[in-house]
Amino acid sequence: MALLPSENSAKVGTTSQGGTHYRTLCGECNNTRLGIHYDPALINLSNAITALALGAKRQKIALPRTIYPFIKPQRIARAVVGHVLAGLAVEETNQGLLSSPISDSLRSYFLDETADFPENLEIYYWLYPSRRQVLIKNVGKSLINSAGKREVVFGHIFKFLPLGFWLVFNGTNQESDLVKSLIKDKTMALDGVDQVEIDLHRVPPLDFPEGPKGNEFIALNSDYAAHTRDKI
Repeated sequence: MALLPSENSAKVGTTSQGGTHYRTLCGECNNTRLGIHYDPALINLSNAITALALGAKRQKIALPRTIYPFIKPQRIARAVVGHVLAGLAVEETNQGLLSSPISDSLRSYFLDETADFPENLEIYYWLYPSRRQVLIKNVGKSLINSAGKREVVFGHIFKFLPLGFWLVFNGTNQESDLVKSLIKDKTMALDGVDQVEIDLHRVPPLDFPEGPKGNEFIALNSDYAAHTRDKI
């Protein structure tokens, strides 16, 4: 079951020139906090592994099993959170921001560079070798956990070449064989450095995690789901 058209589908919808644009962050947050303080760390990581991600997808070059780049997790996490917060439904842009435990935690974290990563959140990443950008907010996924019991994971999904991110609220992600935790120490300083593992050979399906498999199911609001593709 595909929730969104396939990457090569003709049913793509409206094209956004130059990528995805949201006019939902103030100038200070968009230009300074996101553009100057946080995005460069995410861009540096993306630039370092994009060619490897595409190579993993095409399987035409020999790649190492894993790579271990050094990153600044708190800056990358804030960049991801900033982009997620910018993606608002039309209702919110017209009537004002909606308050919820997950959104309030993310806003507080993004606006305070000294804050620890929220205790009620986890952020996971994986290799995503696709030019399609996907943002799905407030999505619940029901799956069978490692103990054999059904569990609902709730959060936000943000994917762009070369990485996917899953912000999970009040719970842990049971699909640990497909994803890795971005922040191992939530109290790490803003410029603290850590090494992350990126598996170039174990790449989840491109519709992961929003595409249900087997006995899984997904619950979402279409007003909070968007996708686009960059020009190739």
